[in-house]
Amino acid sequence: MNTEKEFLGFVKYEGKRLESGAFDARKSARALVGFDEALRYFILIQAPGLRDTEFEIPVRIEKGSWIATIPSDISTLFELGLGIAATAYVTNAAKKMAEKDFDGVGFKDIFKTSLEAIKWVARIGKHLGGLDQRRFENVKFTEDNELIGIPNDTGDYLYLPVKYLELYANCNPKILEKLVTNVDAETILSIGVVADGAIDQETITERDKSIFAEDEEELTDELLFPELVHGAPVVLTGEVTRENKTSQSMGFKYQGHILTAYPETRNIVPYKPMLFETCRLVGVVDRIDEKGRIGAKRPKLIFSSLEPITGQTRDLFDL
Repeated sequence: MNTEKEFLGFVKYEGKRLESGAFDARKSARALVGFDEALRYFILIQAPGLRDTEFEIPVRIEKGSWIATIPSDISTLFELGLGIAATAYVTNAAKKMAEKDFDGVGFKDIFKTSLEAIKWVARIGKHLGGLDQRRFENVKFTEDNELIGIPNDTGDYLYLPVKYLELYANCNPKILEKLVTNVDAETILSIGVVADGAIDQETITERDKSIFAEDEEELTDELLFPELVHGAPVVLTGEVTRENKTSQSMGFKYQGHILTAYPETRNIVPYKPMLFETCRLVGVVDRIDEKGRIGAKRPKLIFSSLEPITGQTRDLFDL
């Protein structure tokens, strides 16, 4: 039996990186902060009066996985949050509210809805390929208008309860960024909710990562790739790592560094099939910094051609 079924829901990381049973402190802290922020956002949308309520999220680390859970007995969270200062009165009050005593809505309902909202944000993001779209055309309704279907670029529909689309439409597009930052080639993230004894979860892999979080670019005071001179034509071989619908840019991994690449047309749609492919980029170097001067430490690329490569290749640099 899956131990996750003992809870209302969870976020979980799995993969080779966790086979030793370890998850470094920085990643663990970032995951907890990310989960806490997303959970509290949706909790406060439903019950603003809980703003100053303290609770702690239980974490379990096992060989091959790291899991943060919301227990079915919500009062447990408040006991943890209050620690040894918890009084019998406060504990009993939490238990009473957990049953059904907060404007007619119980804590359990509020937490369950919040977990569902986090899961649906992940599912919507994967369906749309981004979290920036907030208006939808050609929607469809079913189940007596309780479910709404939203189309993506390919015309496929995702059906979900109307209230979760409304919650999605008002949240920050970066709401899952801290959680997703820990995802890599060896680590996947699952966001799960338990309903009627079954787990409904959404997984986020490295392939989905760019939908929810920007690539982490290393900070450096040194000039990166000084041979890439502003305005110079280049032919480079690298891997397309992400797409960003908002900026109409793509991540291009070249010699271990991810550079931002923009199509001349400012339209990334034709290049979406090349995501995670090794490609040859033809374009020019852009070193305009934030102040509009030529001198950016990290070059950008403006490309006229981006084509996948098959077989063994070597990096090219032509001036």
